[in-house]
Amino acid sequence: MPIQALLLFVLIGSSAAVAAENSVAKSGNVTDWPHWAGPNSNCTSNETGLLKTWPSEGPPIQFRIAVGTGSNHPSIAENDLCFAQLEEDSLHETVKCVDASTGKEKWSHTYEVPPVYTVGWGELGVRATPTITDKFVYTIGTFGHAFCFERATGKIVWQQNFREQSPYLDGSLKGNGNLEWKGFNGSLIPIGDKIFLFYWQGGNPAIPAWAKTDISDKMQVFAYEALTGKVAWKFEETCAPGSRGPGLVTANGLPLRFQNEDCLVIHGNRDWKILRQADGKQVWKWQCSGPNEAPAWASGGPKPVGPNLYLDELNGWQKSLVECDFTQADPKPKVLWTGNEVHEAVTPPVIVDGHIYGFWVDNREESWALGAKPGKANFSLRCTELMSGKLKWSQPGFKMGLSMSAADGRIYVRSHQTVTLIEANPAAYTEQGKLERVHDLRNTGPSSQKGLLDWNMPVISRGRMYLRTPGEIICYDIRAAK
Repeated sequence: MPIQALLLFVLIGSSAAVAAENSVAKSGNVTDWPHWAGPNSNCTSNETGLLKTWPSEGPPIQFRIAVGTGSNHPSIAENDLCFAQLEEDSLHETVKCVDASTGKEKWSHTYEVPPVYTVGWGELGVRATPTITDKFVYTIGTFGHAFCFERATGKIVWQQNFREQSPYLDGSLKGNGNLEWKGFNGSLIPIGDKIFLFYWQGGNPAIPAWAKTDISDKMQVFAYEALTGKVAWKFEETCAPGSRGPGLVTANGLPLRFQNEDCLVIHGNRDWKILRQADGKQVWKWQCSGPNEAPAWASGGPKPVGPNLYLDELNGWQKSLVECDFTQADPKPKVLWTGNEVHEAVTPPVIVDGHIYGFWVDNREESWALGAKPGKANFSLRCTELMSGKLKWSQPGFKMGLSMSAADGRIYVRSHQTVTLIEANPAAYTEQGKLERVHDLRNTGPSSQKGLLDWNMPVISRGRMYLRTPGEIICYDIRAAK
């Protein structure tokens, strides 16, 4: 199937200097959750002093507000909470900022979009999570409408249509394949003075006759100026046969210092590549998978998990641990283990005390549609030792949609209308609380999509847990009693 997806750049363990106007301060145990996957970009909060167990009725609800459809979790900085939604008419998207302690609206902006049926899985609403910085809020909608707002007022600083930036996007919609699958999924996360976004365009021959074009598979990396939204540079490469660009869905890029320069590590076209942030020049690469390996399409990309240690999906689905010293001119990557059955095509795993907690598809035949049977138990939650790749335990029975986050020795797991609090315990799967029937499956579109709306990971910030459901944002007080 021809697929055009915009990919998320995730900031993890970066030594790149973030400009002052794009920084959000954190202090003590009080942490913000200012962009996708939280303050550390690894689905984990630094907070402590949270409930270790939940009462049978669950933690108390502080507020709940009605929201439109969206696959983005809320972002929180100090007392600002931002999110984006598809309106009921399916012809408009809205970005909102509300009070994080009450849910009261502070500002909003609504804009027109094409009908949702012109993009794959359109009924899932806006995909990308807003990013809150010290002064600004950055957002992008399903069809590439990108905005920078003044955080305090909601005034538009700049707006661009990123769908028109690339000749391989060229403003087209479903019909020739460019946005057929999911549209724009990647959040706008400023790194220094730039925003990096990844694109992949499918060409001949792996597209149906009605979508034939004269272009080959291409991968692109665009750098946009964070203060204007204008293109700073573009890196483009024709993909090797059987390969793809950076992973689809939520692939990762990693900012770091390499040879005394701010650079970006990406995984695409079978390689780890290092691009210079200043001008996009490729300064190093390592072929990490071959033609007989599945392309790293799920959420592949190096994620730092220790000194010179990186998790990635070298064969497209299963985890690998790679040792690589980027302080050296020749980093000499070494694969320590591979083939671990935890993958990110569903949701990113979390790492707590040297162990990986993540999901695996137990029955691909039943779950290939990722939600066609949202009440079906197709997935297991697994705990794996990070350094050895050894499986510690596996707990079956989880249902689509799925997501998780971690804080204070506990893991918050969403699974099809249910939220379970488990102990981060490598010895055994241990539940410490459960919320059932958190929401109903409202009529948001085809049944194949209803189970996906729990992809929004629980957000942990300032003693609260925020859950976005198909129709609400619910705020729970999860502070432990003093």
